[in-house]
Amino acid sequence: MTGKNRVVLPALLALGLISINASAADPCKSVFCLYGKAVGSSGGSECSSAEKDFFKNVEKKKGKIRWSKTFDLRKGFLNQCSTADPAAISLIMSKFGKIKG
Repeated sequence: MTGKNRVVLPALLALGLISINASAADPCKSVFCLYGKAVGSSGGSECSSAEKDFFKNVEKKKGKIRWSKTFDLRKGFLNQCSTADPAAISLIMSKFGKIKG
């Protein structure tokens, strides 16, 4: 490895890691916001990105939404939040698991 590569490669790796973390969806925020919405509250503009992170999980085949696969995909996303109450996830999934966002 040349001296120039020793400087450039770590810099590129650092930039890549920063951009990955900045765009990563937070399943716990989605649980918090969608649970509030399910019980009648509104999280306001702070929750719009968390809701989008949930609703963008869609499984399609030949352009048609496969609702059972979409449900499983969304539930898997919410289950990534280890601190979430399973009852809260069940409520969220019963209300929002098979609808467009």
